[in-house]
Amino acid sequence: MSSVDKIKWAMSLRDPQYEALQYFDAISSKIEYRTSSKAEAEKIASENCQAPHTISVDKEFDFPSFCFDMTTGIGKSRLMGACIYYLYKTKGYKHFFILAPGNTIYDKMRREAVPGHPKYMFKGLEAEMGRPKVYDGENYLSYPVRYIQEEMVVEKTSDIQIFIFNISKIFTRGDLEFKFHKFNENLGGSFADVLRSFDDLVICMDEAHRYYAPASKKAINYLNPVLGLEYTATPKSTNKNIIYHYGLEDGAGKFLKIPVVMGRTNTAGYSDDDIEEMKLKDGIKLHERRKSIVYKYCIDNQLEQVKPIVLIACKDTTHARKIKEKIDSDAFFGGRYVGKVIEIDSSTSGAETEENIQKLLTIEKNTNPIEIVLHVYKLKEGWDVNNLFTIIPLNAAKSDILALQTIGRGLRLPFGEITGIEELDTLDIVAHDHYREIVDDIKNNPVFKKRNLDEEDIPNTKTVMVEPAVENQQISLFDEALCESKVKSYQDLNNENVVENLFAEYQKAFVKKVAPKKSESDSGQMSIFDYFANDDEKETNDGTASDHKMTQTGMGTDAVDTSFTVHQGDASLQIDLQKSSGSKNVLPYAKQEFIKKVEELKKVAISVPKIGISYSSTITFKSFTVKRNIMDFDVAASRIERYDAVNGKLLQVLDADALIVENPENMLAVSLLESIPEFSSDDAEFILEVVDQYLALIEGTDEEKKKIVRRYATVIVEDLRKQIYASKEESTEFVFNVQKDLIVFKSFVKNMKENGRLNFKKEVPDKKNIKQYLFEGYKKSYYAENAFDSDDERRLSVVLEEDSEVIRFIKPPLNQLGLFYKAAKQYNPDFLVEMADKKYMIEVKAANQTDNEDVQEKAKAAIKWCECASQVDADGKTWEYRLVPGDKIIVGNTFKYVIGMAIPVVVDGE
Repeated sequence: MSSVDKIKWAMSLRDPQYEALQYFDAISSKIEYRTSSKAEAEKIASENCQAPHTISVDKEFDFPSFCFDMTTGIGKSRLMGACIYYLYKTKGYKHFFILAPGNTIYDKMRREAVPGHPKYMFKGLEAEMGRPKVYDGENYLSYPVRYIQEEMVVEKTSDIQIFIFNISKIFTRGDLEFKFHKFNENLGGSFADVLRSFDDLVICMDEAHRYYAPASKKAINYLNPVLGLEYTATPKSTNKNIIYHYGLEDGAGKFLKIPVVMGRTNTAGYSDDDIEEMKLKDGIKLHERRKSIVYKYCIDNQLEQVKPIVLIACKDTTHARKIKEKIDSDAFFGGRYVGKVIEIDSSTSGAETEENIQKLLTIEKNTNPIEIVLHVYKLKEGWDVNNLFTIIPLNAAKSDILALQTIGRGLRLPFGEITGIEELDTLDIVAHDHYREIVDDIKNNPVFKKRNLDEEDIPNTKTVMVEPAVENQQISLFDEALCESKVKSYQDLNNENVVENLFAEYQKAFVKKVAPKKSESDSGQMSIFDYFANDDEKETNDGTASDHKMTQTGMGTDAVDTSFTVHQGDASLQIDLQKSSGSKNVLPYAKQEFIKKVEELKKVAISVPKIGISYSSTITFKSFTVKRNIMDFDVAASRIERYDAVNGKLLQVLDADALIVENPENMLAVSLLESIPEFSSDDAEFILEVVDQYLALIEGTDEEKKKIVRRYATVIVEDLRKQIYASKEESTEFVFNVQKDLIVFKSFVKNMKENGRLNFKKEVPDKKNIKQYLFEGYKKSYYAENAFDSDDERRLSVVLEEDSEVIRFIKPPLNQLGLFYKAAKQYNPDFLVEMADKKYMIEVKAANQTDNEDVQEKAKAAIKWCECASQVDADGKTWEYRLVPGDKIIVGNTFKYVIGMAIPVVVDGE
């Protein structure tokens, strides 16, 4: 494996990073930068760069310098780390100077040079390179160097040394001269001279386009590096040293969001202020819809919540203040954005602006309230966030709207990869006043998409939490209680003793998981046993039971003392019910209400085990007759000749002692064990048998065989290895384990249009938008309301609800069943159905999709799951899988008729 491939594997490089490193390797493997001239490096780079072309380094640099032109969000800092390690590993270079254009990026690079940081620039290489020594503008005066008799002596080290500096700290002229260039007693000279003394200094320029001013180039050149590496998304037109280019057109939809230009064409008659008002309101409506979609995706996939944000580009500082006042008011969207706006503009000093940008670096965190950022040409490099989804350009110029530096702020993917959901994989750019012009510019550009909001308006939607019979705040307590009481079937809840035990476990779960605990001895407090007493026997502070009932359902808390005490021996534990971890109003069910919930749940809940399926491969090596495929072993004796070089005479010929191996059998056996990874010490007997057969096929005495094995062991082992692999037999069998006896399906989130609730029997006219509706009225369903991806699914729900032989059914939410069909990919079937004798897993697909490879993979995994579930089903019922074409689902037919039309699925090996 090449060095580049090893780095790719260790660092998990993306394809563009890997390609860039390959071109750098193609150039660097032919150059020794310490001795090659700049002209030689330019020639080799021209021949080996991407799409070979003439490479010309800036004339003010005395050293070769190559540029990587890569769009924002691809990972230039990670590529920088890969290049540094490559030079260290292949050329032994140890001194690397990283140059940052401003304090923001300077601080960012310092953080990312520390192991353990999420974006550590050498992540994956920790074991290979240890911990590099990092010196920066704060600690460089402690560098271990001294002058002895006017000669610089630097501490010898085997470690990589990283020097991180802001460009402003290395200038040398006028009032811009810093300590960097001044004599320092600790160093015995200037730090700039220390760096100049290294014969392997490589300078890495982040946001390289910022260093092409004469003063910057002079300061960089003074350090006398052997090589420069430049990283930028916006190179200068004068850059003739680009060895690799990866643009937005290459990355959009793969590693970056796709920019979508949003606009209205019907703006005639509106003033500029009116259009600005429309852009703001449309942008915020897009933002609110995006928030609901992101929230649902995070809930469905059990991910930490991502907070979408909006970037608004303003004309000037006065304009920015005006927009901030508008948004940060009660009149704008009902005051929903009061206190959620931050302004970054040129009205503040440079230091203050940097400080504000530093605050923006935490904007991805949910604890940060900011959702809207206003800027006036201030947010360029250094503000790297993954959660920017909407840009509203209010500055007038069309070129500003499409400025890549601004768009680049929103290209990063919030979940690290393309999700396949358009509204998560796109960046909205609201551009009403220039919409027609921009569309004309981009109509042949594969990067951008467009959307006319006059033709396809932004729907008003709301986010709904759909809960089962047990409320979301209580469902985890039910889940734990079922586990602890070892209930395997919901039908076991028909037994009163089981319910009694379940309630006791529920009480314990509440105390452990919900109620915060504070040690305090107070015998006057109500005990947990009193609190969980029957509703009919309990009275609140004013002597009524009805007030307590209100508190139980979260309608009010003032009427009761909401704390109780659990007695444990001599100590007592006071619990304040108002301070629960999930909500301040989470109160435990009293016994009668608990029993009522159990009754509701067991009517609609199907007993489904959580099953983990894995595959186990068994390799066996069959005995075989060994052949000798190498017929000629040279055992001729070696000779030592004594020769008189002056007189040209051969004086004497002696037999040389041939090298031998004392135990040829053991040597070959050990070599085979090492060369065949499937072997273990358990295969010793088989290995020795093979080796003995081979040795028996070699003619000669034992001494001669010792010589042959010593000399030809490598080819003998290879001959045997091929024969052994030819005898190998491999069998694969799947193994399953029950991870959980009973799945308690929890709530799910639905984004629906306003007035989007319909009776499940009602057909939706705009079937392509059926995902915007929520259907209600079910009696047999685990959820009283269900959402569907197609009208085919809705019709099947009608069949299930109306068929008297169907007892109950569930439309399982995303990622709660735990059925995996490939690595880290969960399969979510459309329905689980229970009848008197069987249980079914149902997938509904359009007729033209049933042969789809992904659909078939899921089906095969589901069939295996059903085989396993049938063996452990607590109700003793068989599980079967059915793949049903949507056009075969007709309301009025029975469920059995519908599944009789299912598509057969052939499982491998059957």
